[in-house]
Amino acid sequence: MEHLAVILTSLFAAVSTLIAGWFAYNKNNHEKRMDLKIEQVRQDSVDKAAKNSRNIAVIYGDLWQLLLRFEADRCFIIQPHPENKYMYISVFIEVYKKGVSAVREVVKNIPMSEAAIFSKQLATEAFMCFNDIDRQVKDLRIKSLMKIAGSTNIAIKQLVNIQNEWVGSLVVENTANKPFDNNARDIMEPVAHTIQFILPPIK
Repeated sequence: MEHLAVILTSLFAAVSTLIAGWFAYNKNNHEKRMDLKIEQVRQDSVDKAAKNSRNIAVIYGDLWQLLLRFEADRCFIIQPHPENKYMYISVFIEVYKKGVSAVREVVKNIPMSEAAIFSKQLATEAFMCFNDIDRQVKDLRIKSLMKIAGSTNIAIKQLVNIQNEWVGSLVVENTANKPFDNNARDIMEPVAHTIQFILPPIK
């Protein structure tokens, strides 16, 4: 009987050691997998930030070229945000001639509900040109903001993603009553095509 008790005690100790070893092994493997996942997330974040930086640099370059091509006063992008739950429109990226004021602080976090007519136009119309703001712009909130910004002539080209969903609008603008002609759309088209697929969303 005493011999059996010794055997059982030894067997229990061996099983306990095996179980403890199994748990330690699994814990170690789990921690390694977690470390790998954390490192992958960190690397993905670094890669995404680098890609976004390159994309933004390309967009700024294209906007400057467009500004010079039109000899315009301002060139910028209106974007809906936040991503996947569009509620506002804002200008995040813009370029402008020396001596011309920026529009970023004027067109910032505007609720779509307060600019519903203009927001619908941005989302549904491929191209718009306003050479007579008083007569052509129907959205009173946007008309007021355009006047505050000193806008006189505006050409807008819609930006869509690969799913053909609206992601923003490319805008070329003058402040000295210099109308855009029928060639504006054709000039903006290739720039819009490049930008729309690399435009980082506003969070």
